Amino acid sequence: MFPPFFYPEESFRHRQQLFAKSALGRFHASLPISQLAALLPERKTKLGAKPWFDNYAKIALQFLKAYEGRSDAKLLERLNTDWALQMFCGIQLASGQQIKDKDLIWKTRTWVSAHLDKDKAQALLISHWKPWMSNLHLGMSDATCYESYIKFPTDVKLLWDSIQWLHRQIKRLAKALGQRRPRNKYKDQKKKQLNYARRRRKTRKLERRRRRQLLYLCNKLLFQMGSLLDTWSQQEAPDENLVDEFTWQRYQIIGKIHVQQAYHYEYPAESIPGRIVSLYKPYLRPIVRGKESKRVEFGMKVNTWQVDGLNFIEHLSFSAFHEGNRLKQGIAFHHRHFGKLRTVGADAIYATNANRSHCSKLNIATSFKPKGRRKQDNLLRQQEDLARKAIATARSTVLEGSYGNDKNHYGLRKVKARNELTEVAWVFFGMMTANAVKVGKRMAKALPTDTRNRIP
Repeated sequence: MFPPFFYPEESFRHRQQLFAKSALGRFHASLPISQLAALLPERKTKLGAKPWFDNYAKIALQFLKAYEGRSDAKLLERLNTDWALQMFCGIQLASGQQIKDKDLIWKTRTWVSAHLDKDKAQALLISHWKPWMSNLHLGMSDATCYESYIKFPTDVKLLWDSIQWLHRQIKRLAKALGQRRPRNKYKDQKKKQLNYARRRRKTRKLERRRRRQLLYLCNKLLFQMGSLLDTWSQQEAPDENLVDEFTWQRYQIIGKIHVQQAYHYEYPAESIPGRIVSLYKPYLRPIVRGKESKRVEFGMKVNTWQVDGLNFIEHLSFSAFHEGNRLKQGIAFHHRHFGKLRTVGADAIYATNANRSHCSKLNIATSFKPKGRRKQDNLLRQQEDLARKAIATARSTVLEGSYGNDKNHYGLRKVKARNELTEVAWVFFGMMTANAVKVGKRMAKALPTDTRNRIP
């Protein structure tokens, strides 16, 4: 015999109690999911099958993805078998019922990333978490790069990826149009590319020869595909499914890559603005960080503003920017969401004369190393040095340490999203998930001890 609380009429209430007591339940309690779901547009039609996820579940699923740190397939498998994850998303699958659409997770992420206003969502989360935050007069700023999950780009790899895509499209178009496939040296270059990739030592002379050959082949394939596209467009009723918008965009991107790489081959010392480094993620740009182990990173650069251990996005871009020029905007961000700022912590790159003057004008203490003549009073000078050192220590430990926590535990070490919008959403929900876990622990500590440990 099952205990009384496992009878159908009692099991759901007991599961709710267990869920509220768990770490996942505390995380759920710290999130205003209903308010965030209200930022999404409602479903316009009631025709067709009822969707598995409503707006509430779609938002909850993004936080759950970052919290669990699983792949989409593993997360869907857990969602089908774990009642706690279903309760987190506000759904309940019947006995024997399963979600079989393997693409549902990334489809949901794509839809949410296209329709959710990240600035409004962040402002809503800040207002919800403010009662559980202290030291609102102190703000700290720094920048980090959340790298994309791509192979390390080189000129040879980029050109070969472009050639492979063009070759596949030419085969497909020629077959669909009933034409003979144009002749080219793809098979010969494929063997040479394999031999080049196997070489342990790739000299500069060999690399330039390989680029020259690939540039010639890429140019030939571009013209061959262009000829097939002209034939397709001149048909009386061209099949629109044969050449969609994505194919046109990718073809134009490869044309731009060829122009950039040809210029780079002729003038290797010249800088190329807007240089494409990945065929599949053309929005990425090289971001020179100057680190000892990783001089260049490829991903999203985020200027972070931290208040009471919680990180918020002040500015993000896939192109490099000077974070030292963002301090004024960061101070305005703090005033807009947290009120008066009295102390700011930032590293030496923010300590420009313009930023120092702006902070002095607003009577904001900083962790910057002082310039000019010091005060005559030794005691006052020592107090200022101690305060400045405390702020700098907090910034270097709490703020910089939070980056490692986010990247190690919330899926931000290598962002595996496939386009620009979903990559922004991936980083946003990862950072907000790390904040929500901290707030959930604070909310649990604020409860009375007997309430925390007892299942009512």
